[in-house]
Amino acid sequence: MHCILQVSRTTCRYGEISLSGETVSYGLESIVLHHSFKQVKGRTIKIDCRERTHLGGVNGAGKTSVLALVPAFFGEEPERIVTKASGKLSFLDYYLPTFQSLIIFEYRRHTGLYCAVMYRHAQGKPCYRFVAGSAEETFFAAEIKELLQGGASADDVFAALRQRGTTVSKMIDTITNYRAIIQRNQKLLKRLPADARALRALAAEFGLGDSDTQMTNIERLTHVVLNKHRLLSSFKTMICETQFENIHQHARPRAIDRKDLIADIQSLSAFAGEEEKIRTCLRKDAERRAILEQADKTVANLFVTLEEAREKAGELSQQKERLETERTDQRSAFEEADRQLARQITDHNADFESLDRQVAALHRQNEKYEADDLPDLAQRFDNLADYRQRLATAQADYDNLTGKASAIEGEFDLEKQRIQREHEKQQAQRQQRLREAEAALTSAKHAYELKLNSVKADKVTAVSEYKDTRSLERSELTSEQARLSALRDNPGQTGAEQQEIASAEQASEEASEQLAQVHENRLEAGRKRDQADRDWKAAQEQVQHMDVKVQELEDRFNELQKQIAPENGTWLSQLRSQDPEWGSRLAKVVNPSLLHRKDLAPTRDPDASETALMGWQLALDALPVPDFAASEEALQERSRSIDTERQEAIKLRAETEREAQRRHAAYKERAEIAERLETEFSLVERTRNNAQDRLANVRLRVKEAQAARVATISKDLEEVQRKLKAFDEQTGEGIRDVETSFHQQILDIRAHWAEQESELQSSVDKQNELIASADSEYKARLRKKRQIYDQRLSEEGIDPEVVKEAREALAKLTGTVEKIIASEDLVRGYRKWREQEWSKVETLTEQANQANAKREAVLRERNEAERTWKEQDRRLKVSIAEHQNAVKTLRDQMEAAEGVLKHFPGETLAEGFPGNIADLTQELQGAYQKLEQLRKEVVGTFDQATSILNRYDNTQIQQAWQKLSAYRRSQMTGEVLEHEESFKLARVPDLRELLDTDIPQLRDALIDQFVSEAGSLVKYFDSLEVMAREVKAVSGLLKRKINTDQQIESLSDIQVVLEPRVYEDETWQPLKEFVEQWQTWIQMNRRSLPNDAILRRFKLVTDTLSDAKVKESVESMIDMRLEMKENDRQVVIRTDADFLSASSTGLTYLAIMTVFMGLTRYLCPDLNTRITWPIDELATLSPNNISHLADMLEANNLTMISACPKLDRSLRKFFENKISLKQGRIHTYETSANQGKHAGTFASVSHGSQPSLAIAEAEEVPDHE
Repeated sequence: MHCILQVSRTTCRYGEISLSGETVSYGLESIVLHHSFKQVKGRTIKIDCRERTHLGGVNGAGKTSVLALVPAFFGEEPERIVTKASGKLSFLDYYLPTFQSLIIFEYRRHTGLYCAVMYRHAQGKPCYRFVAGSAEETFFAAEIKELLQGGASADDVFAALRQRGTTVSKMIDTITNYRAIIQRNQKLLKRLPADARALRALAAEFGLGDSDTQMTNIERLTHVVLNKHRLLSSFKTMICETQFENIHQHARPRAIDRKDLIADIQSLSAFAGEEEKIRTCLRKDAERRAILEQADKTVANLFVTLEEAREKAGELSQQKERLETERTDQRSAFEEADRQLARQITDHNADFESLDRQVAALHRQNEKYEADDLPDLAQRFDNLADYRQRLATAQADYDNLTGKASAIEGEFDLEKQRIQREHEKQQAQRQQRLREAEAALTSAKHAYELKLNSVKADKVTAVSEYKDTRSLERSELTSEQARLSALRDNPGQTGAEQQEIASAEQASEEASEQLAQVHENRLEAGRKRDQADRDWKAAQEQVQHMDVKVQELEDRFNELQKQIAPENGTWLSQLRSQDPEWGSRLAKVVNPSLLHRKDLAPTRDPDASETALMGWQLALDALPVPDFAASEEALQERSRSIDTERQEAIKLRAETEREAQRRHAAYKERAEIAERLETEFSLVERTRNNAQDRLANVRLRVKEAQAARVATISKDLEEVQRKLKAFDEQTGEGIRDVETSFHQQILDIRAHWAEQESELQSSVDKQNELIASADSEYKARLRKKRQIYDQRLSEEGIDPEVVKEAREALAKLTGTVEKIIASEDLVRGYRKWREQEWSKVETLTEQANQANAKREAVLRERNEAERTWKEQDRRLKVSIAEHQNAVKTLRDQMEAAEGVLKHFPGETLAEGFPGNIADLTQELQGAYQKLEQLRKEVVGTFDQATSILNRYDNTQIQQAWQKLSAYRRSQMTGEVLEHEESFKLARVPDLRELLDTDIPQLRDALIDQFVSEAGSLVKYFDSLEVMAREVKAVSGLLKRKINTDQQIESLSDIQVVLEPRVYEDETWQPLKEFVEQWQTWIQMNRRSLPNDAILRRFKLVTDTLSDAKVKESVESMIDMRLEMKENDRQVVIRTDADFLSASSTGLTYLAIMTVFMGLTRYLCPDLNTRITWPIDELATLSPNNISHLADMLEANNLTMISACPKLDRSLRKFFENKISLKQGRIHTYETSANQGKHAGTFASVSHGSQPSLAIAEAEEVPDHE
């Protein structure tokens, strides 16, 4: 819908007739510049502008600078007049460069001429004063003129005026107050209640016009007229600033704030979505911390145990070293003893070998003698006499055989007797030697048997003694075998093991009992927590119910307040002020929603029937008076009642909130207790499990120790059995060695006896043989003698054979005797050797046997010593290995303990007690593994939580987290890095603080903030709707109030079209949908965070608002265009560019001026008050258009002051006052009486200098044109 401003023709004329018959007109009369901008610096100039005035001069003469002061007279902001940019001066530094500078506006009010003065304040700002009287009467009085010429400051001038009795107002230090006074703007006069009375008094004393004069925004209008190149845009700006200033336009919510709010809510929702994980994380962290605390005791125990283990390892190492030293010493002692025994063996062996060599040498010599048949020679030598006798007999026999016998018979008898006697004699000797030989044999045999029996007895004694020496050791081995067999068959527990098992069983039972108790407490705490949670949620529901109730009462109360005190401009306010009885008539049929609207422009027709409605007469008495139309007293009573109920509800809500907070605190307390008991349960369960594991480990360790002991005992038993077997074998071997030694000795004795017996027996046999041989020979000789005798008798001769035999026998005996005699030396040597050397063979043999026995004994002793040493060395080696294994085991356990202790580097404050290092290490390793698991889970959840916090940058929850982190960092010593796990773990409890303290507060705050932001969007939406309606209202108002005096034949149907832009803006639809959805959702979710759907629409509104074409200013919400018909051709002007590119810029300018004139008289209805328009570059218009403009201005009591470099002759007729500004001087084309009177004064007033010096060279000042 378009709002059209219709500019129509008016025939109203201005002016009132005074008592003297003259027309009264109030307005600006002249502008006086004293020591002002550069072109007039050091001078005082006056520009009259009561009538239409033309200001000429070259470019840069200061024409536009003078025109810009017209809006300043009406109170335009100095910063708008002169925009300070790079390299440019401000208004103050340009127009009022010194404390002597003055800008004097001479104006007429109903009491006469007055002056409004602008001057420079010491604080560097422009200030204002009003002076009662004309410029001539005040500032150009003689004494004041001297001050001005002498360079007096503004304060000195005002002081001098006061001394002259001139009324000078107090200093006005704000442009707003000055504007309120000069324009008699009632709204501005009332804006500050404390200063309202003083401002009204100043307005009454110094304001423009008379008591009926009121104007607004004239300063803006005159400033817009001055800026020809931005005429349309400036006009739109002025319309928006002047016609919509009463609208309370809610500022568009800042998109960045809403985006932050969305991020805050999303972060809170995302974080709340992870709350269960975070709670689990907190419980695990509590468990982790409790395990750490529990592990601290284990660490202390392990430290003490580790120290004991180190000491024990040291002791075992020392014992091992001692055993190694002992082993080395025993080896050294054994080697020393072995060397000594070896030397003894060597010595005994040398003795034995020496004796054995001697015995062997004797036996070899004996064998050589035997080989040489010396024993036989010795026997024969012993029987040499016999052999000689036999030789003599044989010789005699041979001689007899070869000699002649006289008497054979006699000889035979004698021979026979002689032979018999010799034979008997010899046989007797032989028998004697035989008896001696037999006696020697018997004696030797007896000695041999005695000696043999003695050796045998010694053998039995030696074996018995050897057995006796080993029986004790065998008894020990046998006893050890029996003991080990008994231990193997019946393995038991040691006292320490029994005590350790009993202690572990007791600890396990106590831990199980404690776990059962804590479990019961945990269940009870969980039930209490759940009950507290239900109570808290019930209280929350009650709080929400109370919120709804309080809000309903608030709405009812506010509605009543709106009915009791309606806003100005609403229909209800008009009804209450103009129709007190409306409740019994109009209220019965009117829609209540219309009563609070401001766009209806209600006007009461006093002549209309009170019961008429749109031409209808209704019997309204039949209808009851509606509640909204009740009397003010009834409404006040109802308001008080509702307010009392509301206050009670607010009080009850506060109590409900306190109860909810109390229940929440109780829930938190019980939740903390339950969580603490959960953690305690986990710890006690872990303690129970550790105790059971420790019991199982102890039992397993005892079982393994028993098995190890059984294995060791079995091994030792096998070793003892092996030793026993080896001992028996060694004993048997030793016995055999002893027996072998004695057996050898017996063999030697027997061998020696056999040899001796053989020799003695040989001697006996030899004697027997000799006896037998002699007897045989005796008998043979007798036979031969008989044969010979018989032969001699029978033949009387000797048989040659017999002689031959006798000769051979004689030769044989002769050879034997000669041989025996020849071997005498050998036999004697042999006999001597036998007596001296061979007689030692038995002794030497015995000595050799004894030496051999000693050697064997020492060898056995050496072997026994070596066996004993090896056994002891083996035992020491086993003991050393056991110590080494024990040390290694301890070191492995210590290494494992130290390895796990590295994971617990902090110092422990708990008192440690020694325990089993393996159990403690295992327990601590289990604790570490659990801690690592919990650490990873806690850090993982912590990282997830912080990733959510970091995902929403600069949110409140992140800021709260950063504060907690900063505080945590300040509590830690040393440099702390954000990514360090230790810092993360230290901050995990801060998550609880975030969840339990910050997030509830943030949640409530965000709910309130979102409700506020959503409310601001609702208000913004409502204000946009109000603005859209107000645009239509303003259009209608301008149409009614602005009457134009159109005197331009080429133009018709001039219209200003206003349209609201909000409906076409892309933000409108998302905003509308959000408001509708929000108002539905909030009714049931007053204390809840907005859901995703609400947030999506809210974010859409946020995004569209940030890119919205409609800005926060009213101007951006309105489209304005100027429509007209130019020579029956429709022309639409939307922008300044359209204006400048129009086919007829002059006509378009006149059309806009037509609208401005109507608006001027709307803003200043008093036609007696003349408004001066500053118009620059008027010469660009045609004379015809200027003529039309002049007529229209005069018709509306508007005058103009125009500026252009030169004034054409065709334009002069339109200006009553024509002046030129040249080199800081005023040149008048048509001099009036008033002007001519002070022309010299104005030209000569300077800053304390001579007139000739006051004329400064004119410079172009394009910055202020």
